[in-house]
Amino acid sequence: MKTKKFALRWFVDFDKEEKWLNDMSKAGWCFWHTNGVIYRFKACAPGEEIFQIDFDEKKGLSGEDYVAFRNTCGDKFVHQWKSKIYWKRAASSGPFEGEGNVAAKLRLTNKAYNYHIKNLMGLSLIAAIAFLICVPVGKYMLPSGAFSNWLVDVGVGLTAGILFTEIVILLPIVKKLKKKMNMLISQLF
Repeated sequence: MKTKKFALRWFVDFDKEEKWLNDMSKAGWCFWHTNGVIYRFKACAPGEEIFQIDFDEKKGLSGEDYVAFRNTCGDKFVHQWKSKIYWKRAASSGPFEGEGNVAAKLRLTNKAYNYHIKNLMGLSLIAAIAFLICVPVGKYMLPSGAFSNWLVDVGVGLTAGILFTEIVILLPIVKKLKKKMNMLISQLF
């Protein structure tokens, strides 16, 4: 019998990712590591553990105090990938606080929204710098030639690639999270 398993997945919606991790646990596979695409599991008793995803508002785990606090609640730190923090607890301990709590879901959605907005702004800054440096330098400051044309092409290509990525991937994610935030806010009021 296999004791380890991996799966290739990419999630935009952390609720769907969390549900999938819990479905895998019900099937006897407990999550222990990810790099955002490859998820690793260990065999466990079906439904033995439940999982929750939290978001770190700072770079790196929020601190030993936060982990200690979560441990007192019966939660165990599993893994952190970028700003996502994965927690688990014994299913017999009951659901996580935020599962039925609209305010907690709003907090998590807001964290995810802010994370993606920062990515969007960072990529926009890189695109602007690439365009505003490579194109003028290649076109006006260097003598005409293969290198100056290449520099202009790199600046334009990098900018176009980043803008395409933002439009195709990041903007739909941000719009979906904004819609989810508005839905959760309407449930609160």
